[in-house]
Amino acid sequence: MRLEGSKAFPTAQQATYDLITNPDAISRAMPGLKELQAVSESSYEARMEVGVAGIKGVYDGSLEMADIVPGQSYRLLVKGEGPMGFMDADVSISLAAMEDGGTNVSYAGEAKVGGTVAGVGQRMLSGVAKLIINQFFNALVKEAKTIAKDA
Repeated sequence: MRLEGSKAFPTAQQATYDLITNPDAISRAMPGLKELQAVSESSYEARMEVGVAGIKGVYDGSLEMADIVPGQSYRLLVKGEGPMGFMDADVSISLAAMEDGGTNVSYAGEAKVGGTVAGVGQRMLSGVAKLIINQFFNALVKEAKTIAKDA
């Protein structure tokens, strides 16, 4: 399943990068995230509760940032397993300054889903993935607006 999109943030590029890579901000913004534990500076173990069309479960997994170019880009590698299946994703995230002083955050990558949850169908899974990603970025933009207002 292809994942791609972008979101405008009202904060400068470095402030936006700091926000979207901050484990506390990620914990507050990610729907269903129950636990996020640092394993290293760029690697985390996570526990999420996710529900898709009546198939709900708790998933344990990992998030790792790779190919990091501070303030500009990184790859996010996500792996998760639960009672209903698994998910692997490899998503490139890049930041670009906008003329208004804000930052455009874009992402593009692939996600693979298997097990019972894959039986729900790619179209529905794609819709759920987009919903979760939008909720995540909208929550981060809300935090960024508070940062920009306080600056």
